[in-house]
Amino acid sequence: MTLNQKQYRLRVSAAPSYDSTERQTVYVNTDTPTVVISPSSESSIVVRIQNFSGLPDGCPKTNAYFEHSEHLRDLYSISFKIKFKEDTSLDDVLFGNDFDRPIRDTLPYGFGIAYKIFHIMIDPSAEGDVYADRPYLYGYAATSINAITVGQPNEEFQSFVKEDMSAMSHVDEPDIDIPLSAGKRRKFFLKQENRKKFIFKAGKTYMFDFFNPYIEMGREFALRLPGYSLAIMKYWDGQPLRYVLKSKSGQVYFTLLFELVEGES
Repeated sequence: MTLNQKQYRLRVSAAPSYDSTERQTVYVNTDTPTVVISPSSESSIVVRIQNFSGLPDGCPKTNAYFEHSEHLRDLYSISFKIKFKEDTSLDDVLFGNDFDRPIRDTLPYGFGIAYKIFHIMIDPSAEGDVYADRPYLYGYAATSINAITVGQPNEEFQSFVKEDMSAMSHVDEPDIDIPLSAGKRRKFFLKQENRKKFIFKAGKTYMFDFFNPYIEMGREFALRLPGYSLAIMKYWDGQPLRYVLKSKSGQVYFTLLFELVEGES
């Protein structure tokens, strides 16, 4: 079953918590940031989806982002800049997905293989329990997110986040440098001892871009990992796909909801 826009349309919303009453619409592909203010942070979020035909009406079908040489294969992007209100260890910030209800009874045959592919090839830091009553899968922001840079105060939202963590604040070992490339940075921060040596400084601006070619949310809703493909609608139980940036203690910086809404408008 493919994602027929006459039956379902995709809607994206953001909030500073899990509370549905705090959600606000994200205007996909417009590059107009959605500002989310939580007790512990202030974020500006931009979502881009290739071949978008969802809500609200009038959102562009695509974005110049996908014409950039580094993003020709990518299918979506979650970009955000954030200011933390307190100094926060890189070992304390998680990014990933969670659900309100069990999904264990709707998981497709071969899901275990897909999870192994994801864990080995895409994000070795990710940990979770997809068979729990409230399933989750979180990685560390420092290892899960593709591009991270330290921005300037009050800097405008960047269309393309370029990897540059050279200005990250050290805890007590200033002689240790973060690798310059995104791939080496992600590997570097797989070690907890390295994550604990750096902090997100309160009041400083940090920019992130999470993207990949593995999840199709435009023409259809599908998962395409290397050597594994799945039409998600066949197994969908009605729950939205939720991304969350949070601390280990459960302090939420923002949630981002991708939900399918029945009807044409």
